[in-house]
Amino acid sequence: MTFLAGTKYQTQRRFALSWCIGIIGGTILFYEDVPLAWLLGSMVASAIAALSGLQVTTWIRLTPWARCVLGVMVGTGITPIPMGELLSYGATLAMVPLFLLGSISLNYWMLHRVFGQNAATALFSALPGGMVEMITSGREYGADPKFLTTVHLIRVIAIVAGAAAMGAMVGLADFRMQTPAWDHWEFVPLHLLLGVLGWRVGVRLRIPSASLLAPMFLVTALQASDLLHMQLFTPLIIVAQVIIGIDIARSFNGVSLRAMRIPFIAAGMSVVVMALVLGVLALFIVALRGDLPLIQVVLSFLPGGQTELALLAFALKLDLTFVVTHQIFRIALIMFSLPLFIVWLTRWRRPDDSPPR
Repeated sequence: MTFLAGTKYQTQRRFALSWCIGIIGGTILFYEDVPLAWLLGSMVASAIAALSGLQVTTWIRLTPWARCVLGVMVGTGITPIPMGELLSYGATLAMVPLFLLGSISLNYWMLHRVFGQNAATALFSALPGGMVEMITSGREYGADPKFLTTVHLIRVIAIVAGAAAMGAMVGLADFRMQTPAWDHWEFVPLHLLLGVLGWRVGVRLRIPSASLLAPMFLVTALQASDLLHMQLFTPLIIVAQVIIGIDIARSFNGVSLRAMRIPFIAAGMSVVVMALVLGVLALFIVALRGDLPLIQVVLSFLPGGQTELALLAFALKLDLTFVVTHQIFRIALIMFSLPLFIVWLTRWRRPDDSPPR
């Protein structure tokens, strides 16, 4: 009994310490005006703690609830879109699959053949989808969570740093999106209700990453139909980001810094490959559509946080609906294509399709 009580106390202590580290990390980046501060701050701080030997832990049942909250949040970024305007996006939306095909193919080949990762790890590392859904989905199919987390984390950091640099060029001083405030608390029950409703329906419809993607689609449909005008209670958004940040950082438990050397190099090269593909495609789109600013095209295709990219688009006086529509289309395309990738991963790849030794 004494041993069990001691073990329970240690678990509670690690849980409390992990949360303190995550909140402190988010707070520091928030006051440094870093985009995606609460998610990145909690994730980076907790990952550093894990790499330093601390056993980072959290209540994993909170994670799908947090993803519901963020799914609803992304959906609220959509405003009613006239059908004529939406149809005008057809040419550039058609380029999204080309970007995905080029970046995924090159990154998969590089990660699988050059860095020796198994097919699942290479595939889910190459997919430029949402970081959370790629990591959680990859875990289920035998991907190396440590390698996967490192690649996506470095990719997000690089994109956020690039977004901050572009914001600095136009004098955008405040990237602190989710500032803690008690405004709009009355929307919390509706926020949670829509999240759970979307999640449950998504599970029944077998939508990949249903806890995040289904609430996003539900709220997007309601917002775009002008049936919903919901405001966000920022403390709820902050808590959700901290939950996910700590949960992702758990993958670094028991990992040494030396073991991270290869994943860091692979992540850097993955970002370079994706940037090259995006650069070529963006120049082609601008040549095809001279009325589109290059920065608007880049922001529309970047695999980063929709909230921060939407803010930057607003600050640069770009077409916000254009950017958000392309971002959601990219995520939807990846998530709805995910079952096809999984079928290939489990059935169609050769039995000897293993990484080179």
